[in-house]
Amino acid sequence: MSAAPRPATLGGIPTTTVDVPICAVFLACYAAMAVTNMTIYRRNLARKRRFRPSLFMFGFCMARIVTWSVRIAWAVHPTNPNLAIVSNVFVAAGVILMWIVNRIFATRLLAEYHPRMYHEQPWSFFVTRLPYILVLCCLPMLITAIVQEFSNPGPRILQIDGIILKVALAIFLAFAASPFIVLFWTYVVPHEKSKDEVHAMQRRYGTGRTLTKVAVISVATALLVSELSIRVATILQQFPSTAAPWYYSKATFYVIVPVFELTVLVMFAAVRVDRLFYLYAKDEEIPEDEEAEEAEMV
Repeated sequence: MSAAPRPATLGGIPTTTVDVPICAVFLACYAAMAVTNMTIYRRNLARKRRFRPSLFMFGFCMARIVTWSVRIAWAVHPTNPNLAIVSNVFVAAGVILMWIVNRIFATRLLAEYHPRMYHEQPWSFFVTRLPYILVLCCLPMLITAIVQEFSNPGPRILQIDGIILKVALAIFLAFAASPFIVLFWTYVVPHEKSKDEVHAMQRRYGTGRTLTKVAVISVATALLVSELSIRVATILQQFPSTAAPWYYSKATFYVIVPVFELTVLVMFAAVRVDRLFYLYAKDEEIPEDEEAEEAEMV
């Protein structure tokens, strides 16, 4: 009696002939983007500007460096279950930092036209606090479900994990797509300020045309949501590895994860989001007594 085929996973089990060279190339690309974002952050520090999204993108690049390093190790040791678990956890969880950065940009655009929703309670809590709290609370749920899937639990545990996973993935999808909702609210709901007052607010929330900001946020959201949608489909469906649909393939995996993510990172660097979405306020302007201390820490 032949053994049952292994369940299909997005990207499959890595191999040394195919995956190692590809992962090495992407590892170098993420390392270059990490250097780019840290350079941008330090140059802004020299101008007494603390643009925190650059740090988030640097952290994301470092997480992806770990992701591809572990996947290379998994390719070399394909029977090691611990490497498989760590690789899948980093692939699933690392992109959260990019969702956060993209939503920060969207809410800063919202603040140009609807400052009350950005600054005043209770609206500020629902716009700038609650979504991040929900996502961070769902992160350990996702990690737990992934780890238990590799430990061959009983049917009862699998059923509970399935429910937890569906809730976490639904919240992740809503969060990743929320910049579209923010953009819709920005343009559809009547502005609270006159045109002159809006222009004055825009000078506080970065420099650049509004259409450029909308285009950057829209492209980033479309790519990040596309990546997450395919990953959700592969997580919630069960296929044997011998009969998996096209979106489980290695080609799909390397396009929707590193290619889409690097496209967003390169776009953010090329359009200089540190200028488009810089917040001219005490949150990001560094007092002189903090400037020297922070420069030493970086």
